[in-house]
Amino acid sequence: MEKLVKVAAFLDVNEAHLAKGLLESEGIDALLFDERSAIVVYTTFALGGLRLMVRESDLARAKSILAGKG
Repeated sequence: MEKLVKVAAFLDVNEAHLAKGLLESEGIDALLFDERSAIVVYTTFALGGLRLMVRESDLARAKSILAGKG
């Protein structure tokens, strides 16, 4: 199994899901970690936000897509 790496972090659940959907629409599998902590705002902030994770081999392309360059 390939290593998962963080491509981005979000404090807003909706923004996190939009980014995840964008990556998936481009054929990149993406997972959200710490999603349940978003129920408690302070916990999400303390953890650094919801982590959007992708395969290490997809990292560069995912960053490019999220930056609007992909």
